[in-house]
Order: sequence, then structure tokens, then C-alpha cells
Amino acid sequence: MRLAFTADLHGNLNAYQNLFALAQEAQAEAVIVGGDLLPHTIKIAEAVQMQQQFIREELQPLLTAFRAAQPETAIYLLAGNDDWAAAVTLLKGLEATGLAHPLHERVFKLAPDLWLAGYGCVPLTPFSIKDYERLDDDLIHKQGLPTYSFAMAYVSSSGEPRKTSLAAIMRKPTISNDLALLARSSLAARTIYVTHTPPYQTVLDMTHRREKHLGSRALRSFITQHQPLLTLHGHIHESPQISGQYATQIGATWAVNPGHDDRRFSAITLDTDDLPNSLWHTIYGKFA
Repeated sequence: MRLAFTADLHGNLNAYQNLFALAQEAQAEAVIVGGDLLPHTIKIAEAVQMQQQFIREELQPLLTAFRAAQPETAIYLLAGNDDWAAAVTLLKGLEATGLAHPLHERVFKLAPDLWLAGYGCVPLTPFSIKDYERLDDDLIHKQGLPTYSFAMAYVSSSGEPRKTSLAAIMRKPTISNDLALLARSSLAARTIYVTHTPPYQTVLDMTHRREKHLGSRALRSFITQHQPLLTLHGHIHESPQISGQYATQIGATWAVNPGHDDRRFSAITLDTDDLPNSLWHTIYGKFA
């Protein structure tokens, strides 16, 4: 199956337009955005409304135009840690009209022997939006608790941003638990997992400090154990630029993070039937 994938568009309408143009040119059968769909929000009081407005007034018309031009191409949208859950709920309306499928904690059958599964949560960050942040695996025992403040931490499950705490997040299932549950819904070895976080300590989760890796340990263990066909990621924008690579293998699994560049559109196309030879990046070209 031919796919077009990107992540971290952050409400950039031009980037969405570039993605759909790429999908049309590549004759993609599915288009996937792997997290951080909606615009950055600075003022908490206006945050959810701003992201909801983007979905209604900018994203929906663009999806409608793409659906008219490419009626057979499916679109899958995964929430990320920069998206408010209260805004992401509007994606259900897009699905109801056949425009796009929300992907977080869901599994879709793409073909008789191929599935697509999504998970938007990332390990804890210093940022304020906590709707899609969770403890990783055994974070408390092996890494200790975060040292940064949670004084400006918010969730929006009530429909608007409300303050939360580390203790409240600790009561939620871990990333490890969530992934184990997701794995029960398909044959993992024939599933494409779209997770906003990349796996830990790979070429896909490198920051500007090359020794600093910010991916998920739980996801790395999950991939090692289940060996899915393909995993698609985002979150760490600069990783391909720092590592020089946008794809890697963990055992038999191919894992990809196209990265994000404010100046140049970052996305990949691939064919699931010939992964190593079909991987292509809009900036870095064919995988080598």
C-alpha cells in the first residue's frame, strides 16, 4: 500500500496543502498525519477555541476539496501533545462526513492482512498541555520523577483547560499499558503503528544535544517485543537534521520520523510492500 506521511504540522495550512499535493502526485492510497495537528496556542483562555476554529474554518474546507479530488484516498489524523483534547473531539465530525479518521487509540483494517493503529501520547514534557502526556514504562523506578514544575499544567477533558497535577497524570495508564492494550486489536507483525513519540535512543529521537534522547522507552520495548511491520513518528522535530537519518530498523521493524522544518516541508512516501526501496523524503530524498 502506498502511503504519504508527515507529522507536526501545527496548524500550518500551507503544509497541509503540500501534503495533499504530495499524496496526489505519489498516488497515495492513504495520507497520515502523526500528531500535533493544530495551531500553537499561547493564551490558555483562548487555546481550545483557537484550535476548534482552525478545524472548522481551515482544515475542514481543505479536506473537503481533497476528498472531491481524491475520493478513494483515506486520511488519518493523530492527535499529539500540542493538541487540546477538547478540540480534537471535533475530528469525529470530520469522520462522520467521510473526510478523515481520528487515529488515537484506534485500529483500522487497511487490507486483508494489513492494519493501521494510532497512539498520540508522549512521555512527560515541561510543556503545559497534558491531554496527551503519560508516564512512560517504569519511569518512577528507573528514572525518577520530573524535576520541572507542573504549576502551569492543564488538561481539557472537561471541554476547557483546567489545571492538573503530576499526581493526576500518574493515576492514568502508562504508555506501556496503553500500547499493550492496542496490540490486542490486530496482528502486530502486520500492523503499522503511528505513535507521536519516537522510540527511545534511536536516530529518530535525537535533540540538538546529540547525547539527549527524548523518545519512549516503553515504545522501544514494544517494538522489540512485537516487531511490527512499520512504525511512524514525529514529536522530535530536529532529529533527522541532527542524526542525518529519517528511518531506521529495530530488528525487523522499519521506523520513520520525517522531522519538521519551518522552512521546508518534511514528509515521506513509501510502499508497504517494498519498504527499504520505496522510502522517500521531501528533503533528504531516497533512503540509503
